[in-house]
Amino acid sequence: MTVLSVVFVAGVALYVALAAVLDIRQQRVPNFLTVPAALAGIAFHTFMPGGWGLGVSLAGFAVGFSLLMLPWLFGGGGMGDVKLLAALGAWLGPKLMLVAFAMSVFTAAVLALGVLAWVIATEGFGRAQGAYLKTQTVAATGGGNAAQPAPRRKQRMLPFALPVALSVWTMLAWMVMQGRL
Repeated sequence: MTVLSVVFVAGVALYVALAAVLDIRQQRVPNFLTVPAALAGIAFHTFMPGGWGLGVSLAGFAVGFSLLMLPWLFGGGGMGDVKLLAALGAWLGPKLMLVAFAMSVFTAAVLALGVLAWVIATEGFGRAQGAYLKTQTVAATGGGNAAQPAPRRKQRMLPFALPVALSVWTMLAWMVMQGRL
């Protein structure tokens, strides 16, 4: 493994680790992490010998950015997650970004089912249903007795940066073991 491969693996692994820690603690992935990470990924691939080039890095950035843009527009995630994947794409390029995303979605689903099972086992189905599965209703204003769905409160089962980090670490470890870096 070359020195540049070590820098690549360490940079990506450290970035997703910091993103996961911040997302767990603060429930957000801040710009002070994503912007420098994106610029570092673009610079690495543009200026380092053996880098994939500016075009591949920018394509990875675009793919990462676009993967969660539509869900964000419909309230299905945070903009921090969009920027997390955009910066990660600048490092990984478009193909590896798609692999990392697919692995992350699968990992998120498995972890979410695990959290749900844990809440059901420890606190009961009613608590799990109220916290994660059921939309609450409130009485309508204006004198009517009809119940209207209330805006769903934001209940995050788990921060998305955690399955991203676990998936990227797995992917990088596999690539190192296969000698692809």
